[in-house]
Amino acid sequence: MFILYELLRRPRGGSRIAKCRMPESIYEFDWSRTPIGPKASWPPALLTSYQIMMDTAFAACATWGPERTLMYNAAYIPVLGDKHPSALGQPIDRVWHEVWNDIRPFVERTLAGGRVYLEDLPLILNRSGVPEETYWTFSYSPLRDGEEIMGILDIAIETTSRIHAERHRQLLVEESGHRVKNTLALVQAIARRSLKDVDWETAADFENRLLALARAQDVLQMKAFQGGDLGRVISLALGHLTRERFEFDGPPVDLSPRVAQTVSLVVHELATNAYKYGALSVSGGRLSVHWTVDEGRLALTWTERGGPPVVAPAKSGFGSKLIRRGLTGAGGAELTYDPDGFSAVFSAPVVRLKDD
Repeated sequence: MFILYELLRRPRGGSRIAKCRMPESIYEFDWSRTPIGPKASWPPALLTSYQIMMDTAFAACATWGPERTLMYNAAYIPVLGDKHPSALGQPIDRVWHEVWNDIRPFVERTLAGGRVYLEDLPLILNRSGVPEETYWTFSYSPLRDGEEIMGILDIAIETTSRIHAERHRQLLVEESGHRVKNTLALVQAIARRSLKDVDWETAADFENRLLALARAQDVLQMKAFQGGDLGRVISLALGHLTRERFEFDGPPVDLSPRVAQTVSLVVHELATNAYKYGALSVSGGRLSVHWTVDEGRLALTWTERGGPPVVAPAKSGFGSKLIRRGLTGAGGAELTYDPDGFSAVFSAPVVRLKDD
């Protein structure tokens, strides 16, 4: 396997590229004992490729000739582990025999004149006496002697640490989401006890709001608590509706975790009102949700049609106040109680939708 090991660490001197001292055992290796022969007999193309590889501060390796003889610089030694120094001058398929079946197609494609680039390729290496799960982002480039391809140059970065860190982060996200849902379930149980003497409609409204928060939590968890997409939040908030009763469309809009939860609650309140008093309270009613982004500002329109005649409520409850606070909780909602159907227009700067 040809792998360039990453040296993109920040040394104390401020440079992003670590400098390596070339061990004499590599620089003075006797190539006459290998199929490519002594350096004095090397063609100019091989000498040039070799010198570039040895001079670079990055880990680098290359092969040359039909035997695929391996050469590498000092920065490549950590990639090899216990395989160094015996790997120098050996056929690449012998050095990396444990992963040869995995990388052979890429080698052959490069030797045929193609170029290979892969990200986060999993490889089980045995470079320290035990199998080791590793990940690599790398490219293979052909080395030519005139018109003939004689070898391969490999440039790659080991991404094992990043992959493991991402897995750990995802595990923490899932655990956090699980605990939040458990907390919501506990609040729900306490609320049922506390509201047992309250009319069932009020208790049901409170419980449904908790469920709306739980659905918003699903969106945040899918995006590792970095926020959620507006369309996805709306889709989950309206998930209990049959698809024939509503339609929604609009461009992708990223929401912060806080705004995603607010939007989920607002949409839930709107849908609840539509079921109780609006278009969804009758079989022929329809709901449309459409949003656009223009000059950095979001405009979202909620439109109900085909329902009973609409009249403005005599008083505003918690749900109405929540809706009027808008998508970000800072206003920007216009509600219209037209006899043909209720509608609401929400507007907010896109930048505010991403604020925590």
